[in-house]
Formats: sequence, C-alpha cells, structure tokens
Amino acid sequence: MSVGAILFVIPTVILLVVGIVLTARARGEHGRAATFGLIGCVVLLVGSILQGAWQVMLPSIVESGGFEIFKVVNAVTGFVFLVVNLAGTGFLIMGVVARRNPPQTPQYPQAQGWQQPPSDQWPSR
Repeated sequence: MSVGAILFVIPTVILLVVGIVLTARARGEHGRAATFGLIGCVVLLVGSILQGAWQVMLPSIVESGGFEIFKVVNAVTGFVFLVVNLAGTGFLIMGVVARRNPPQTPQYPQAQGWQQPPSDQWPSR
C-alpha cells in the first residue's frame, strides 16, 4: 500500500466527512444552499476514495499489464476523476451562491383577547 495514497486520502476524507455533517445540520437554516453543499461534499468524498484506491492499485496495474495498458487505464480514470471533481466543486459553488431560506421567525397564533359586549348590553347608570 502506498504511503502517499494514505496521506492524501485520510485528511481529505476527514475534511469531507466534517463538511457532510456541517451541511446536513445546516439544511434547516440554509435550505437548498446547504443541500447543494452536502451533495458536493458527498461527490468529492466518493472521488477521493476512488482516487486513493487508484493510487493503491497503480503498482499492480503496471506490473500485470505493462506501461501501454497503464497509459490507457490512466487516461480513462483521469477523465473520470476530472468529471467527479468538477461535479463536486460545482455543487459546492452552487451551495455558496444559492438563495437561502429567509430566517424563520416563530409564528404565534393571534389571541382574540377579551371582546367587549355591544354597547346596548351595558348596564345603565
């Protein structure tokens, strides 16, 4: 297992898991913006895990298929990682610029209060 792959994946996974927790908790207050951020963090987390797995499998791919196979597989996986990273970053940007829900103020029912009787029902003096 590559030490570089572990050093890349662990801090990134920790950061994205924290981002997922924070955006999930903020959904009630920020609505759609937090949902976009949550989706972006999840997509980037999946991409980071896949990139870490690719880094770990890299030596065995080169050993088994040679450099020619490696070039083709590397080009395909590079394109997949590019699309995943662009999508995740795009969702994070959408979360930043999305309209937030207006602040929620508690709506209390209007109390009727005491109604005065009509003036003709007042006792006369």
